[in-house]
Amino acid sequence: MRRSVLLLITFTLFYTGQAAAQEEPVGIPENDKLFSLGIGVGYSFVGYREETDLPLNRYINSLFIALEGRVEKNNFLYLSNIGFYYGKNSPMEIDANEDFFVFYQKKSEILRLYLDNALGYKLWGSPAFPGYLGGAFRGNVYINHLPQTVYFGVTAIISLNLHVTQKWIINPENFFIFSAGVPVFGYAVRPPYYGLLYSPLDMDNRITSFHNYLAVFGDLKYQYKLNALSAASDVFLYAGIGFELSRISFPQPRNDALIRINGGLICSF
Repeated sequence: MRRSVLLLITFTLFYTGQAAAQEEPVGIPENDKLFSLGIGVGYSFVGYREETDLPLNRYINSLFIALEGRVEKNNFLYLSNIGFYYGKNSPMEIDANEDFFVFYQKKSEILRLYLDNALGYKLWGSPAFPGYLGGAFRGNVYINHLPQTVYFGVTAIISLNLHVTQKWIINPENFFIFSAGVPVFGYAVRPPYYGLLYSPLDMDNRITSFHNYLAVFGDLKYQYKLNALSAASDVFLYAGIGFELSRISFPQPRNDALIRINGGLICSF
């Protein structure tokens, strides 16, 4: 999850791209459409531990909705992604003599929103295997609720990320796109330690970097061209898998792990 992870990915893609450039099949053009818009749905498998309420591991599986946009111009690639999910765990059957803290595992809810805007410049590869390195602005909001209490925990993080993207154009109808980002600098707002009513003035807010916020966000998509709506637009079917790992350490730690699978439609024009 440190910066070295993304650097390793970058160098691996760079040398792979050089090899692909030497063996590039003839007649594989880059995508000639400048703009793409897409929508997808899927399922998220989430595990998190929020120690500002209780030091318990919680697991929630939920429906996931995603919107995306893409702009390609010369050697620049702009990616925009918006994601949302809401879920709750299943209540636990407990005995009246159980430990008091088990009561708080009866039900928990989580709402998650994120926005990711990345801009990269082509630095390696070939028309069939272009690689991009750049930066991203990312916002994450986590809201967790214990319905049997008055506790709402809100974490909001904005960050500037190091971002890498790799495309593999098999042919004009099939291609893969992989992207990953690591936050370098940001700002976060976290709930206080106690799980009772509190005012906004009690929120803990700090500048973040590698000393208190470590994360990696990744996404892999496969796109298949269904047909052309017109001479100026194409429709793609896509399937994807994404992952996230993050840890923020103040005022008490919060750890999140996520794997999501999703699919949808993308229109290029």
